[in-house]
Amino acid sequence: MNRRNIGLALAALLVIIILAGLCSSDESVTPPAQEQQAAEPPQDRGRAEPQSAPTPAPEQRQEQAPPPPAQTQARQRSAAQQPQAQPAEQEQATAAQEEPPDPYEELLAQLEVAPETDYGIDYDRDLYVPRGWLESDRPRCSVRERVLIAEAQSISEVDQNCRPIDGVWISWYDGERFVNPSDLDIDHMVPLAEAHRSGAARWSAERKSRFANDLQLAATLTAVSASSNRTKRADDPAEWKPPLRSAWCQYAHDWIAVKLKWSLSANRSEVRSLRTMLRTCPADFQRPPEQLSRMPTVVHVEREPARSDQQSGDDQDLPEGSYASCDEAEADGVERQQGTKGEGRGFPKETVPSARDGDGDGVVCER
Repeated sequence: MNRRNIGLALAALLVIIILAGLCSSDESVTPPAQEQQAAEPPQDRGRAEPQSAPTPAPEQRQEQAPPPPAQTQARQRSAAQQPQAQPAEQEQATAAQEEPPDPYEELLAQLEVAPETDYGIDYDRDLYVPRGWLESDRPRCSVRERVLIAEAQSISEVDQNCRPIDGVWISWYDGERFVNPSDLDIDHMVPLAEAHRSGAARWSAERKSRFANDLQLAATLTAVSASSNRTKRADDPAEWKPPLRSAWCQYAHDWIAVKLKWSLSANRSEVRSLRTMLRTCPADFQRPPEQLSRMPTVVHVEREPARSDQQSGDDQDLPEGSYASCDEAEADGVERQQGTKGEGRGFPKETVPSARDGDGDGVVCER
């Protein structure tokens, strides 16, 4: 063997010795990565790459949050036990909060509250209507006829003196139905005697007459059954209310409106009764409209003569100064007078002998 081969053999041997030393050193030290892998449980061998741990869902994160304080937990339990308002109840509560106040409650509060007094001036109907109903701005139509025409449920004809020939009326105090206007009274919503005790006693004669014949405010005068008007007399709402409870709302509205317009006072019991009546008003109440501009057809009616020069049978001439009917007496300008019963005014029995004197006070055709 030559020197070259010997050198190559020694070099190879040296390389083997070095490699053997390195291998023994690697086996004596376990890498940290290998130790960590040895501590972990065996992984799914089916996956090509290791998967990172999933991010907890929001619900999971919330569950891991620290529990609330004891007071907060108590409030949460109380809120959970509190009954929830139903949608219908919520709507009603909201509607009640949004519902505007009754304007007539506010108007009632504007009335002057004071005891009644006539200031030492005795009441006399003639102070207010010395000549009965005044003639209105419509020729031949008195205030009475204008109210009858305006408040009729239906009407088509009046005579040449503006008296209704046909028509239907409902007395809203008691619900009675009428076709004969003679069965109706024109009621002063605030009676003249009540107004007299509420401040009108010291008015001028001209103002008293305007109040008694007021056509500008529809609430002042109304056509109702004679029986209800005479039962009412001169009472205020503390002493008399319409028989129909359903009429209380309008009655209170009209009473307040008249007293405010004419600056009349009210006593305490009257105010309490008005407030009670206002509580019967439905939320959607509206006063029935009147038709003061209504103009029925005028029909000329020939008037029968009061007396006849030629009479047959047992017919006899009427006494001097008397009339066959109350209409004729009124048309001739005969002045009405006060009866001894009630507050109506009519003609003496001897003036219209054919008329019936229902209450026996010697005065007929009272209204």
